[in-house]
Amino acid sequence: MPQPINLVSDPSCFLPVPLVNPLHYPTAIFSAALVLVLGVRVWGLPRWLMVPVAVVMALGGSWLLHWREAQQPLFADPALTREIQQLRQQVNSLVQAAQKVQAEAARLSVDDPDLDLLVAVQEVCQQVQSLPQAVDQRVQCLYQTDYDAVLSVADLEKQLAQVRRQKRRVGPLAGAQLDRLEATLVRNIELAQRGQDTRLAQIAALVTLVQDTAGVLQQLQNQLRTFDIRNQQQLQQVRSLSETLQDCERQMTILVTRS
Repeated sequence: MPQPINLVSDPSCFLPVPLVNPLHYPTAIFSAALVLVLGVRVWGLPRWLMVPVAVVMALGGSWLLHWREAQQPLFADPALTREIQQLRQQVNSLVQAAQKVQAEAARLSVDDPDLDLLVAVQEVCQQVQSLPQAVDQRVQCLYQTDYDAVLSVADLEKQLAQVRRQKRRVGPLAGAQLDRLEATLVRNIELAQRGQDTRLAQIAALVTLVQDTAGVLQQLQNQLRTFDIRNQQQLQQVRSLSETLQDCERQMTILVTRS
């Protein structure tokens, strides 16, 4: 007769659950905070109920995202693996920065609800926060199959055409960024035409663009901290930074969206 399993004395019966820091997964934190606000302010549910629900959502969501990352295949090229890990870390940091700027703009909107500039800042920050999923999809698209130089050239040429079209509609600062992106795409096309694998270069280009976007967000946050609607010079600076942030977001969309 089979012996019953003692769940207390047999630790092998328990599956190990890794500890995950929710702060490393801003998407989970943002979703939990949104549910908390909706539950308390919109649906009228008691705070003592919604706070534990939000905490469970943050912990569960961060664990799920961590598990999904663990399922991603490790690539044979160590440099490629490091570049992808760096990209994901920087995209997560970018999302956190966008959330801070969005919160600052929302705070200012309470006093100036009709200022379209602050609304535009919040909207582009919201768009930036959708990038982690798009980046993951792009990474999977690039690496789930064997490298094909012909398909890579066609993909890069479509991205280059989009960048050149966008250059005709932007200002000098965004134009300079697009010039650098255009040069990178041209170089990658030349490499792909010679049969070389350009996937590492494509990821590196995205890392550089994420870093540039993070710099714009930091400048924008600094401006909003001392924002004065009566200061025309500051208004112009915030408007210029907001437009540059929109251009950066469009450039990242080009790089992470398969044409």
